[in-house]
Amino acid sequence: MEKNKTGKYLKYAIGEIVLVVIGILIAVSINNWKQSIDLEKVEQILYSDLIQELQTDLVEVQVNGEYNRKYLARYNRASEIILNDTKKQLIDTLAIITTELTNFSDFKNDGSAYNKLASSGKLELITNKEILMRLQNLGILYNYINRLEKNQEEFMFSIIPKISEYLRIKPFQVMQPEKLYNYKFQNDIEILIKIGKEKDELYERAETDINSLINLLEEELK
Repeated sequence: MEKNKTGKYLKYAIGEIVLVVIGILIAVSINNWKQSIDLEKVEQILYSDLIQELQTDLVEVQVNGEYNRKYLARYNRASEIILNDTKKQLIDTLAIITTELTNFSDFKNDGSAYNKLASSGKLELITNKEILMRLQNLGILYNYINRLEKNQEEFMFSIIPKISEYLRIKPFQVMQPEKLYNYKFQNDIEILIKIGKEKDELYERAETDINSLINLLEEELK
């Protein structure tokens, strides 16, 4: 200070401080950049996992949809027989279809991809909000299908006693043909047809939505 070097020391100190601040900012920027790259990698892995899960869901939807359509056609055939077979010439066919009223698709998916992401705290890792919205809507659709499956299962249990009453399983024989052709039994079949038609629409919608979502995720991976 006696040699009037205060200004030089002050400039030197300020310069050192600036260099330290710049170094810190560079380090922070590099760290943020690395974190950004890491998060992007995690997101890409997450998209790949979602694609695999959705592909599994798609197979299940397709299998159950085909099963539902098969028996929906059989139920429609039974209703036609009751209405048109006045001479009961097709009673054996009607009896066989009656035993099939306990068959129905059984899609169960209570743990949708969206719910799994939410429970694991990974929703924020998905930056594409369109993907999140579609995953959420797909989960709602799954729940709707599950409710219809449950409704059909419950209604099926109310039909089993009637089947046991109208038919003898072994040896197979129609015990009460008049009840097989009764309008009340036809009403039961029509309820199953209504449920089956609604499920068929939902299965087709689910298949379309899953395929669309898989395509969107694959675009994100390119």
